[in-house]
Amino acid sequence: MLHNGFIRYVLIPLGTAAALVAARPARGQFHIVPRERLDSMAQPALAHGAQAMRFDRTRIETGAIGEDDAPKSFVFTWRNTGDKPLVITRVKTTCGCAVPTCGKRPVKPGETDSVTVTYHPKGHPGSFVRKIFIFTQLAENAPSATLELAGEVIPSARPTYAYPHARGNLLLKQEEIRFDAAERRSESIECLNGGNDTLRVRIDTRILPPCIRAEFTPAELLPGEVGELTVRFDPAAGKAPGRIPLFLRGLGLQPGQSTVMIRIATPNNDSKTAE
Repeated sequence: MLHNGFIRYVLIPLGTAAALVAARPARGQFHIVPRERLDSMAQPALAHGAQAMRFDRTRIETGAIGEDDAPKSFVFTWRNTGDKPLVITRVKTTCGCAVPTCGKRPVKPGETDSVTVTYHPKGHPGSFVRKIFIFTQLAENAPSATLELAGEVIPSARPTYAYPHARGNLLLKQEEIRFDAAERRSESIECLNGGNDTLRVRIDTRILPPCIRAEFTPAELLPGEVGELTVRFDPAAGKAPGRIPLFLRGLGLQPGQSTVMIRIATPNNDSKTAE
C-alpha cells in the first residue's frame, strides 16, 4: 500500500508536469487570419440596395498637406437614385484624424446630399489612406458606401511631437515642476513656439510665495524657436503650500488654460501629491 506522503510528493508533481506539457504547445500557437477575412475588413460587402446611393466620386486625392497646416475639409457628393428615401444613420472612419460630418435628414429619390470629411494632419506625417464607411437604414452592419481620402502629410519642420503639452501656441515638454521641501533647487521646462506669431511670455508673480521665483526666456520667442521656463525654489525664504499654480501671460488664454503646476513634496503631503 502506498504511503500518503508518497502520493503527495510524487503524484502532485507529476500532475503539475503534465499540465505544463499540455499548456506548452498553446504558447507557440498563433491564429492566421485568412486573406478573405482581411479583405472583408478593409473592403466590407455593401448593403443590399446600396447601389441607390450614387456618389460622384468615392476617392479624393488631397495632395500634399503640411503637418502644421490647419485641418482641411473635402466634400463627397451623392444622389439617391433609388425609389425610396435614404437616411445616413452613422459614419465610421479608420482614423480619428479624418472627421466626417453629414446630414441626418431623409434624402428623397432624385435628391442630392453630401458627406464632408475634415482631415487633421497634426501628428500624422507621411502618406495616408483613410476609409470612410457610410451606413444607412438599409443595413445595420453593412455599409451602403465606402469612401477613401488619400494623400501625404509633409512632416513639420518643428519637432512638435517632443512637446506634448500645449498652452495655446506655446508647447511644453512637461506641465509641472516638483521640488523637495528641504532642498534649494531650480528646474526648467523647455518650450517651443508652435505658432506663426512671436510670443511674449510673462510670469504672473502676484500670487507666488517668497520662496518661489520664476522667469521665461527669451523675452520674445519667435515662431519655431525654443525657450525656457525656469523656476527657482528656496525653502529658506519661507514656507510654500504643496501645490502652487504658475500663470503664464501673453498667450491670449484664460488663467485656467495657461497654468503650469509647481508641487512641493514634504513628508506630510507626499501621499497627497502622488494622487
